[in-house]
Amino acid sequence: MRRGGYIPEEHVKDMDIDAVDVNILYPTPGVALYRVPNGELLTAICRTYNDWVAEFCTAIPTRLKGIGMLNTDGVPTAVKELERCANLGLVGVMIPIRPLQDRPYDSPVYESLWAAAQDLQIPLSLHTSTTRTGQLPPDVKSLFPSFPPGKGYGASSMDSFVRESLGDMIFGGVFERYPNLKAGSVEVELGWAPFFIRRMDYMCTQSPMRATMKRFKGGALPSDFVHRNVFFSFQEDDLGIRLRDVIGVDNLLWGNDYPHVESTWPRSQQVLEQILAGCNEEEKAKISGGNAARVYRLN
Repeated sequence: MRRGGYIPEEHVKDMDIDAVDVNILYPTPGVALYRVPNGELLTAICRTYNDWVAEFCTAIPTRLKGIGMLNTDGVPTAVKELERCANLGLVGVMIPIRPLQDRPYDSPVYESLWAAAQDLQIPLSLHTSTTRTGQLPPDVKSLFPSFPPGKGYGASSMDSFVRESLGDMIFGGVFERYPNLKAGSVEVELGWAPFFIRRMDYMCTQSPMRATMKRFKGGALPSDFVHRNVFFSFQEDDLGIRLRDVIGVDNLLWGNDYPHVESTWPRSQQVLEQILAGCNEEEKAKISGGNAARVYRLN
């Protein structure tokens, strides 16, 4: 474990080695804690983490920007914590990639949360491994996702949760009602996104079930809301970059996932050049930093 994972000054030293200007900081064990079944306990965990990451970033505020944790089990409480995160200087918050089963993101219970996030200009992130299962883990280790030995299908299909939640938000009309709301897929890579986007449009225009699908104002399609309201972060997915025209170049945010073991640090510049080899200079500038600066309203 690198000291930069918990000492801000060391963190920035490692950023300099990797030629990174600003880091948007997501939690590490915090993502798995969304599986804590007790909602009140999870809310307390989120508040404590938000205080910690805000304090961490104040050490070098021009280089470190924090993302808060938000528990959406109780929406009024979540709205208050969202407002507190904004006051702490956090630039975004995570919500569960999959909420409680009886409260999908097309439920009207979330209206005040969407409205607050739009008004505060706080992007919402759907980060891998933040599923609200509501199941009591037998031990701490089981908080972290595990799959049968030798089988990677679980880790290879985590995009199913983000597709479900984004689909609920899109077809539930969330982005139609809140046109300035931003929501993103985080650490789920990109290759799945082009097919998902095209398939949603197909369901509205050509599928035999299109008569039952929601009709949007002005003939808008799901892809229109994706391009306007949704961002996609990635680390090493060159396949998704090849199909960047379908996803939208302005919707792509690169990250090095420092200080995790799968991080591209300290070779991020070399890795990024390989991934973006087919992009022009304007596209490279947007994907490697410009889009993130816009989404998170950085100077």
